[in-house]
Amino acid sequence: MSTPTMQRGAAATELPVDPVTIEIFSKALENVAHEMGVVMMRASGSPVIAEAVDFSTFIADADGDIICYAGYITIYIGTARQAVKHILATVPREQIRPGDLFICNDPFTTGNAHQVDVGVVRPIFYGDELIAWCWAEAHVNDFGGFAPGSMAPMATETYGEALRLPGVKIVDQGRPVDDIWRIIETNIRVPSVVMNDIRCFIAACNRCDDRLQVLIDHYGTDAFKRYVEIAKDLAEKAVRDRIGQLPSGVYTDVDYEEHNGHTNDIYPIRCTMTVDDGTVTMDFSESSPQTDGFVNCSAAITLGCAFSPALFMLFPDLPINQGTLRPIQVITRPGTICDVQMPAPVSGGHLETGLRLGRLVTRMLAKIQSQSKSLFVREHLMAQWQDSWNAGFFYAPNEDGELVPFPDMNGGSGGGGAQPVADGMDVAGALAQPSNSLPDIEINELAYPILYLWRRLYQNSGGPGRFRGGNGLELAWTPWYTPGGQQHVMTPCWQVPPTGQAGGYPASTSGFTLVSGARADAMLAAGRMPTSLDDFGATPELLHGKQFGFGIMPGDVLRLRSGGGAGYGDPLERPADEVVVDVRWGKIDRQAAASAYGVILTDDGDLDREATQQRRDAIRAERRAWPVEGGYAVRRTLAADRLAELGQWCQPRQGIELVEVADPVNGELISVDISVREV
Repeated sequence: MSTPTMQRGAAATELPVDPVTIEIFSKALENVAHEMGVVMMRASGSPVIAEAVDFSTFIADADGDIICYAGYITIYIGTARQAVKHILATVPREQIRPGDLFICNDPFTTGNAHQVDVGVVRPIFYGDELIAWCWAEAHVNDFGGFAPGSMAPMATETYGEALRLPGVKIVDQGRPVDDIWRIIETNIRVPSVVMNDIRCFIAACNRCDDRLQVLIDHYGTDAFKRYVEIAKDLAEKAVRDRIGQLPSGVYTDVDYEEHNGHTNDIYPIRCTMTVDDGTVTMDFSESSPQTDGFVNCSAAITLGCAFSPALFMLFPDLPINQGTLRPIQVITRPGTICDVQMPAPVSGGHLETGLRLGRLVTRMLAKIQSQSKSLFVREHLMAQWQDSWNAGFFYAPNEDGELVPFPDMNGGSGGGGAQPVADGMDVAGALAQPSNSLPDIEINELAYPILYLWRRLYQNSGGPGRFRGGNGLELAWTPWYTPGGQQHVMTPCWQVPPTGQAGGYPASTSGFTLVSGARADAMLAAGRMPTSLDDFGATPELLHGKQFGFGIMPGDVLRLRSGGGAGYGDPLERPADEVVVDVRWGKIDRQAAASAYGVILTDDGDLDREATQQRRDAIRAERRAWPVEGGYAVRRTLAADRLAELGQWCQPRQGIELVEVADPVNGELISVDISVREV
């Protein structure tokens, strides 16, 4: 098919448009959105933005519908759209003018993840016409409130969390609104860092405006608007076609949010997923009522967290715009932990309930995709990721005496889930943060009063399987050039581990350990470098899933272990030679090789083939001897105890069982799941 010569202006709308033209146009928009992120990384002095890439950017049409979303963090898809929609609904149209910028961080109006995720929204005009919006958002070091770092597990209502700004002008027709800047500066602990971050958001939005002016100059306004709508329609058709390759049906499942900051309890997240006629509906309305702890999340975040697994498992090759979203409906009920209402606290909700419900969708989609006739769809299913952001905040004076909140972005370091074609990624972060990165150790040590002792893979943390789940991260640090301070820790995945697929095992959970009186500073001064907690002459203390306000003094050591992703397939089907390589590389130890994979190594570290065959035969025979339920051999054990046998770690909790199901004839493992008795 020949492509017509493109003309600018209104005449372009009269010409037919081929898919290549739309692809070129769409990629130009994507480049603009990604360039916004580059501007933020170059202009910000914060390791959170420049190193950890904890930000998002998007472009919307004049009505606030997404026309391009850069895939830095996909859970903010709903948030970005809601921010623009809220501004359009609350600000008189005549008061939205060229050069305006609005600041928003309120989960209850603009739909932000939490108050310390701050976004700047800019209307984009071409001449006198409002033609688009853009958004630049990131996690900042502090935004006021009771807790240093503004994530407040101790809060019982949102008024104790942080300053909230529901989409107010921070720049009016190119002129800063000084009163708003002064309010922000007065309420935050590190104003120089945070104010510079806000300026970098503004710079990113300004760059988007500049680039769109050039783009519209080239295509003309009529063609610009027309191509935007065509791109949405093409994305919608592609998504519906892909969903059509799934078996229709109604599916239900449940996962559990853990420990709301006050009470060590579990809070069910229930989803009913309906697949029918090219659409997917996810209904979370039967989830737990919202709590008085900070684990609740907004409906906008629920949308982004629910959509993200579908994006990576079903549509990894498709663009992200409003058309991509149209075939997927997410239903919530106000007043639940998935749709928080005032005045419940929310400052950890997206990392807690949000990522957990995304993990639930991952498991549900994996089971549905495994039944598809499409090889592409089956190969792209995943076992659950760790999907646990282990937040830690240290608040202490630096060497100049300035109190500095230290948000350790190494907390986003869990392992990825395995697939039918590959092992899970080590230190993958959260599934919904594909561009997430770990901060450079030296940059953190330069910016904050801490010294890292080690950072390495967390051995054995990935779930065993034919394809192994990715390992998480283990690190330890000690206060440095500071008299000490207070620490908060928040572990979302502490007691209920991520589950595998097709006979793959769960992964380890996550946790913090404190060694008070470790005297790490004295060891270093004496020229000795500690490499494990066993090197200290003090007893390690395993911290609770949520614990805040405890002291860390010079010489004390805080260790973080981020758990791994779950496995896929029977571990006995993993080639023994691959298991040997895993041991040599330190991914697993000898005990895990023998207990989980049935692989025996010689004293020299080579494969003992005869002993391995005997061990694997013995494991299969043991499975065949399990009690028979419904035609299958089934074993039910306490999850923490059974995982410990496999070299995994999981915080014990009454009522959490591991359910292993095998073929009673050949001993092949069919499924391994977690059963949680709600109390």
